[in-house]
Amino acid sequence: MPSQVDADLPDDTYDEISSIEGGETSEKYGKNDQEDRIDLELDRIRQRRINPDNNFLVNTIVPQTSDDYTLVFGLIAGFVFFGTIFVASSGLILGDSIAVDKTLSGTPLDSSDCIDKSDQIWFQTWVDQSQDLRIDSRNVPDQSLSILVVTLSDGINTNSSAVGGRGDLSETIFHENLDDGHYQIVAKITVVHNYSTDIYSMTTQELIDFANSLSGSSDLSLVKNLEIEIKTVSSSTFWGSSEEHRTMEKIDKDTRACWTIQQLGGWGWALMGAEWVGGRETAMLTGGSVELPPWFMAMVSLGMSIFFLCVQYPLKHRLYHRDVDDLLSSEQMRRLIQKTIESTSIGLHINPDFKSMLVQDRAISVDVFLPYSKTKRTLASPVDVKATIIGDLLSEFSIFGEMRPLQIKVACKDNVKSQDDDSYEENFLDMEMQEIQLTEDYSDFFSEMGRFGNLEQAFQESISRWFKKHDIVDYGSAIMADEEAVFARIIYRPVTRFAYFLFKPTFQHLQEDLRNILLDDLADFIDGRELVVSARNEKSTMADRAAAGRVEQGSRDLSGEAMVAKRGGIPGALLQNPFMGDILSSVEYVAHKNRSRIDRFGFWGLIVFVWIPFMASGVLVGAMLGLVARMRFERVLAACFIGGTAASITWAYTAKGIIEFMERYHAEALIPFVIFLALAFTVFHVRNNKRRRIEELFRDSMAFFAGASENSNETS
Repeated sequence: MPSQVDADLPDDTYDEISSIEGGETSEKYGKNDQEDRIDLELDRIRQRRINPDNNFLVNTIVPQTSDDYTLVFGLIAGFVFFGTIFVASSGLILGDSIAVDKTLSGTPLDSSDCIDKSDQIWFQTWVDQSQDLRIDSRNVPDQSLSILVVTLSDGINTNSSAVGGRGDLSETIFHENLDDGHYQIVAKITVVHNYSTDIYSMTTQELIDFANSLSGSSDLSLVKNLEIEIKTVSSSTFWGSSEEHRTMEKIDKDTRACWTIQQLGGWGWALMGAEWVGGRETAMLTGGSVELPPWFMAMVSLGMSIFFLCVQYPLKHRLYHRDVDDLLSSEQMRRLIQKTIESTSIGLHINPDFKSMLVQDRAISVDVFLPYSKTKRTLASPVDVKATIIGDLLSEFSIFGEMRPLQIKVACKDNVKSQDDDSYEENFLDMEMQEIQLTEDYSDFFSEMGRFGNLEQAFQESISRWFKKHDIVDYGSAIMADEEAVFARIIYRPVTRFAYFLFKPTFQHLQEDLRNILLDDLADFIDGRELVVSARNEKSTMADRAAAGRVEQGSRDLSGEAMVAKRGGIPGALLQNPFMGDILSSVEYVAHKNRSRIDRFGFWGLIVFVWIPFMASGVLVGAMLGLVARMRFERVLAACFIGGTAASITWAYTAKGIIEFMERYHAEALIPFVIFLALAFTVFHVRNNKRRRIEELFRDSMAFFAGASENSNETS
C-alpha cells in the first residue's frame, strides 16, 4: 500500500520506479518493498531540495519571499542605525547641538527637563564609584587662564581648595577625608583676563585670594551650590553577614544639562557594548546611572533588536526551516543513512554489517553505530573509514536540510580492539603491514614482485611531480599490487604557511586528482586492474576530513565529537563560523527547552517570552523558539518585534526609577554591584546552558554507543 506521500502516483508508476531503483548497491544488499517505498519518498524530497525556486542572492538578486524582504529591511535598518550612531559619535554633523535632547525633554518621551548650557560655563558634578565627589567645569575657553575654588563647610568649620590652569578644571572631594554628616559646597570658577599673570607659581591660598580679588572685574565666572551627605551604613550579603561601608549622597536641585549629539553617540556605543555583553538589563542600568534620556536608551536597544532580528532570523530560517513534507521520519532517516553507507563502502572496500547497525534518532542529535569488516582491498584505517562516512552523511544531510549534530562510532570486527579513535597516528608502513596481515597473506606477492617491473619506481616519479604541483610534501607513501588491484596510499602535508586558512584543496579533491594522474602515468603497469587510492592530510582533523560545517566537542568526562552538515551561501558563512556556531547552538538549546511553552500558548506566549526581563529571553532566542515550534515566519517575526519593543521600552523607562529608588534609600553604592551582578548572571547563564547542552548531547550518546558495542560483541 503506497504511503500518503505516494498518493498522487498511480500504482504502476510506483512499481516501475521501484523496479529500477538501486543499481549495484541494490543487487549487493537486496531491497524489499518497504525500502523501495522509502527510497521513492527520499528521492522526491531530494528533488524538491535540490531544485528550489529562485533563491535570493543565489539565483537572483531580486527578493522573492517574506524572509528575503525581511533580510533586505534588516540590512538597511542596520546601515541606518549604526551609521547614525557613528556619525553622531564622531561629531561630524551637529556634534555640539542639543536640539534633540532639548526638544524631547519635558515631553511624554522624557518627563525630566534639561537646560541648554552649550553657550555658558557650567559645572558637572557626580559621585563616582569610589564614593568621592567629582566637580568638573564645562565650556571654559581652552586658551583662557582660570581658577577653580571649592569651599566646603559643615556649619562650623570651613575649608577651601583651589586649582589653576587653562580651560576646564576639575576637583575631587574625597569622602575618606571627611567625617559623617552634612556639608555645604560652593564651587566657583573664575576666568583670568590678565594673561601675563603667573598663576602656576601661586600657592593654594594665593590662588584663593587672587580669585576673590577678581570677583568684581571678571565677567566669566560661575558659582554653584550643592550639598553632600556622608554616612556609614551596614549592608547584608546573600550569606547573611553584614559589613559597614561609607557612602556619599549628592543633593543637587539644579536641572541637568542637555546632552549633545556627540555625547549621545558616544554613549550609544557604550550601551550597545553593555547589552551585547550583559544583556538589555545591564545596558539600561548603566544608562540610568548617568541620567541618559530613556527615549535614547530605548532607541539603542530597539535598533539592535531590529537589526539582529531582521538579519539573523531570515538566515536561521533558511538554514533550519523545512516544509512539513520534507521532514524525515525515523524510518526515512535510517534508510538514508543505510543507502549512503552502502555507496560509501564500495569506495572504501569494506563490508558494513547493517543487521547490527543501530541508529538513535533524537531531537538533539543523530547517533549511528556501525560495525564493519574489511576486505582484501581495504586500505583505510578505522579513522579514515569514520571520516569518509561522516563526510558523505553530512553531504546528504545538507541536501535534506538536516542540521542536527551527527555522531558516529565505527567498529572494525576484524580487529580484537576497536581503533575508533581520532588519535590513531601509528607509523604508516607499520599500519599498512598490520592491515595487510589482517586481510590476506601477501608473501606470494612479494616473492613475485619482479614480474610487475618498475611499478614502484614509476609510482615515485609520478607522485614526485604531483607533490610539486600542489606544493605539498610527502609524509609517507607506498604502492602495492596483486593480480586484481593496485593499492596506492599517500600521507601529505601542505608547505604553505598558515595552511589552515590558505590551503584550500580538500583531501577528496587531491585524492581524485592523484587517481587521475596515476591512471595516466601507470597505465602500462596497472594493465586493467582496479586502482585503489587513499590520500590524507597529515595535519587534518576528523572535522577537516569530514568537511563539517560546525563541530561540537565533548568535555573531559563526556568525550565525543558531533558534527553538523556544512551549508553554503550567506547563511552558512555567517552562522557556521566557530563564534556564531557556539552562540547558535546555545540559542537552539534554550529554544528546544522552552518549546513546550510556545506549543501551549502560541503567538501570545512567544510575545511574553521575549518581553519578560529574564536572561536569554531576547529576540534571537524567541526567533529560534518560533522556528523550532514551526510557527509561520511572519507570526514569529511579529511576535519577536512586539515583545522586543515592549522589553526595550519597559526597561528604558523603569531603569531611571530603579536608580532613583536606590538613591532614595541610600543604596546608590549598590548600583555598580547590580550592574556587575546582571553581567555575572548572564555569563553564568550562558556557560550553564552550554554545559547542560554538552552533557545532554554526549551523555546519552555515550550510553547508546556503549550498549551498542556490548551487544555487537555478544553477537560476534
